[in-house]
Amino acid sequence: MKLKVKIAIPGKVVWENEVDEVNIQTTTGKIGILPNHAPIIATVETSVLRMKDNESQNPILMVISDGYLSLEKNSMFIATDRCILEDNINASKLEQDYKVALERYNNAEKPGKKYIANKALKRINACY
Repeated sequence: MKLKVKIAIPGKVVWENEVDEVNIQTTTGKIGILPNHAPIIATVETSVLRMKDNESQNPILMVISDGYLSLEKNSMFIATDRCILEDNINASKLEQDYKVALERYNNAEKPGKKYIANKALKRINACY
């Protein structure tokens, strides 16, 4: 038995498949989910989502932004603002984005702008 996982960003489903295990960071800590897990609803933090398929040697790694997770009857749905597969991360663009986000954070005068810049830094750091 496997977990059916669907990951969506605003406007579209970006990934859908079956896996044997999911490890994800929530606001209350990192959790591991296997088939037949009890139903759960959780708030997801910006982090690396790790999924394992026993038929493959390599885990599926994805950076996701803050969002929500629901699980019921081996069907998991993750709604997030952004998500990127590890294979699609561009190291040179990431470095450039980091410099821009750090500059915005350091120059932010209002708490709201500092908060947004901090979220960008957190998302970029999860890619490393």
